[in-house]
Amino acid sequence: MTQPEGFVHSRSPTHVCQLKKSLYGLKQAPRAWYTKLMATLQSWGFVRAISNASLFIKRIANYVIFVLIYVDDILHSGSDSVALSCCIHDLDTHFALKTLGSVNYFLGLEAYRNGNGLYLTQSKYVVDLLKNAAMQDCKLCDTPMVAGVSLTNDGNPFSNPSLYRTLIGSL
Repeated sequence: MTQPEGFVHSRSPTHVCQLKKSLYGLKQAPRAWYTKLMATLQSWGFVRAISNASLFIKRIANYVIFVLIYVDDILHSGSDSVALSCCIHDLDTHFALKTLGSVNYFLGLEAYRNGNGLYLTQSKYVVDLLKNAAMQDCKLCDTPMVAGVSLTNDGNPFSNPSLYRTLIGSL
């Protein structure tokens, strides 16, 4: 590591600066941000879900609030709009929030509302996967293979192992 060009100290040219706080873009910045956010949410009565370290839940007798974190995106929902608004306001005072409005697409889930409620679908995600595999014109079937067939090692390997790993990881 070296001193930034134009800021080299004449008496200590080999010294570097010590950071007193993490900066956005550094490797430890996301961890520091998550730690601060987690501590703040827990001080407000949120509990981290056992099944997902990114999901925080606050249950009160009258309502429940869910806060889901993915990198620097936060998705929140709850059963009481007043309590949810208070939670958003509190988050905004502690962190610089940019409200994007109602959710449309988050982590491969497409969300849309109509008069009957909120619907979640992964159709856009699946179409994007098919496009990546150049299979958008494939024929539909209920089950992608015949049921009850034993698998063997016979046959040709997939022509692009990297694409195969990417697709399997996406599923």
